[in-house]
Amino acid sequence: MRPAAGLVVAGAVLGTLLDGVHVATATTRYTSPALLGLAWWAPLLFAGASLAIGISHVTTDRLLGRDVRPEARGVVAGLVLLLALWATSGLLKPAQTALLVLAPASVVIWLALDGTAVGLGLAVATAAMGVVVEATLVSLGAFTYVAPDAGRVASWLPWLYVAASVAVGNYARWLVGTTGSGPTRVPSTGSRPAR
Repeated sequence: MRPAAGLVVAGAVLGTLLDGVHVATATTRYTSPALLGLAWWAPLLFAGASLAIGISHVTTDRLLGRDVRPEARGVVAGLVLLLALWATSGLLKPAQTALLVLAPASVVIWLALDGTAVGLGLAVATAAMGVVVEATLVSLGAFTYVAPDAGRVASWLPWLYVAASVAVGNYARWLVGTTGSGPTRVPSTGSRPAR
């Protein structure tokens, strides 16, 4: 229960704060803002996204018999890098310029903090689902990208989800490991299990 609560709180707080960067930099705009340009439901959306990413990674590890126990410093590094990329995606204009930073940076994050075929598959799945959810919300009129360059969304969006997959996935694994509800800890600098 504590790992789920940690994911929900982190998503609701950090996700909402960083989405505020997108609003403040005129990257996105909510149709019915409630506070500081953000919709009332934004914290719920980010809490759900964090929970979904975390559960998908921990569940996949268990199904495949993987024992992934990232160390705290790798988890912190992943989260800090995700936060930096998220802010960068709002600050760099146009979207193609942000894409030139986010794409290689996200690949480096995956290589440094995961580097496995399973991790890559999870990152691709996370990116695909994240883009589908955001494009659907845009289609429903919940919010818009101010200058979309890839259909209804920004071209850098999948890469932000790749970084989120690695960072939030490792955070979830760390939370499970610190609560004693998972297998024994395997010392590592990142989270590199056997492929």
